[in-house]
Amino acid sequence: MDEPRVRLSAPLPPGYVFVPKGNVYITKHCRAKTHDSGREVFVVVDKRDKVIGLRCPREVWEGVVAEHELTAAKRADAVQRKDAAVEKEFEEKLLTLFPNVPRELVGEITKHAVEKHSRRVGRTGTKSLEQRVVLAVRAHVRHVHTGYEGLLKEGVGKREAREQIKDRVDEVVRGWAGETLK
Repeated sequence: MDEPRVRLSAPLPPGYVFVPKGNVYITKHCRAKTHDSGREVFVVVDKRDKVIGLRCPREVWEGVVAEHELTAAKRADAVQRKDAAVEKEFEEKLLTLFPNVPRELVGEITKHAVEKHSRRVGRTGTKSLEQRVVLAVRAHVRHVHTGYEGLLKEGVGKREAREQIKDRVDEVVRGWAGETLK
């Protein structure tokens, strides 16, 4: 369905409210319920044409806000279950690929790699689970089991520092992998 773009300064249609961007549940459901009712959603943009929210009928927004409050605990539980499943899957793959990894490091590597909103490799959707685990393990080894951090503090550039510690990273990773990585 077509959604006209309007500026925040444009007059609100009668019975409509502005819903700022930021709460995915509210904006997603306001959009869907407005479309379902056969009415128009207006996308609100700033001077640079960046989306800052939407406009939808007030009664739709009020209903969505009420649902949001009623379902908050259930949604939070679902998120916790999903996060636990992501961690478990990551740990299992880590142990499969790196059977010799010290057991006391498994949780640390996993939690660090899959931390939400961290922009770390464990959360990316563009790489396979195996790739994410390998990259996370290499990053852990680089930062914790080599002199990488010290090199950076001494002013060595990131690329040069990585080159200097590459053999040590490879050695530790191979040891943890045993025969699982070629």
